[in-house]
Amino acid sequence: MLSLVRVEPGLTLVAYSPLLSGSYVRADRPLGPEFEHAGTAPRLSALRAVAAETGATVNQVVLAWLMGGEVPVIPLVGASSVAQLDESLAAVDLELSEAQRVRLDGAY
Repeated sequence: MLSLVRVEPGLTLVAYSPLLSGSYVRADRPLGPEFEHAGTAPRLSALRAVAAETGATVNQVVLAWLMGGEVPVIPLVGASSVAQLDESLAAVDLELSEAQRVRLDGAY
């Protein structure tokens, strides 16, 4: 999808449920079997490290990474509480450094 959006700048990419229904932060909602591969652990490790560095939540880092990429992605998020909505909205102001983006992009 990113390749297509790169060559067709009039298109917009929307990420549906980018927070994986809470799987990044809730032990009672583990990642599904489609995420059981060798790249998952390094990616989660990089994600958690960047969150710790920035003082942001893991969810905020995911959203900031999507929105601030070479090809911006509009995340479609849901919230079941005002706190979740506030957390997601705060991601708009989170700017990841180039080094953090490289680390997230390169984690395999």
